[in-house]
Amino acid sequence: NHRSYLDPLVIGYALAARGRPGRFLGKSELFESRGSKELVEAMGTIPVFRGTGSDEPLAQAAAALEADELVVILPEGTIPRGSAFFEPELDFKPGTARLAAQTGAPVIPMGLWGTEAVWPRNARVPAVALPWEQPPVSIAIGPAVKLKHKSEKADTRRIRDAVVDQLPPEAREQRIPTDAELAATYPDGKIPDGD
Repeated sequence: NHRSYLDPLVIGYALAARGRPGRFLGKSELFESRGSKELVEAMGTIPVFRGTGSDEPLAQAAAALEADELVVILPEGTIPRGSAFFEPELDFKPGTARLAAQTGAPVIPMGLWGTEAVWPRNARVPAVALPWEQPPVSIAIGPAVKLKHKSEKADTRRIRDAVVDQLPPEAREQRIPTDAELAATYPDGKIPDGD
């Protein structure tokens, strides 16, 4: 699940603690920004050109898996905005299930929680605080998802459910966010009309 710009750093830390660095799939816009281009290139990030229907990112990810590399996919595709950010029902794209079916690679679910309190979408940089004042951030890693490779849609649901199982109970509760919480989900910090 994707909650914050901090997510790749938290995931990277968790993987490094296990001695297994990963290559991320990341939206192509990250390669166009002076602030992130060098970093995502150095990390071996695989660019995803959203909306093009290109299979190139999955082909590169499959090649990485074939080379025994670990590939990290945030299956929501982007950080949800507005009220969608607070929905307990996550909206996953089918790429992870498709890649698993093509390669036979296991899918390991990770659930992130609290990263948005450190680096909300409407902030240019993360909030820096004393260690005892830092909001809690958690990442939980579950067992490999049992996929059937018969239906991409059904396997995507299995992956989504396995990720949700790694999240705290409050992630599964429907609630109405405050205006400040909604605003924090938009890059400019402004709630558009209709949300």
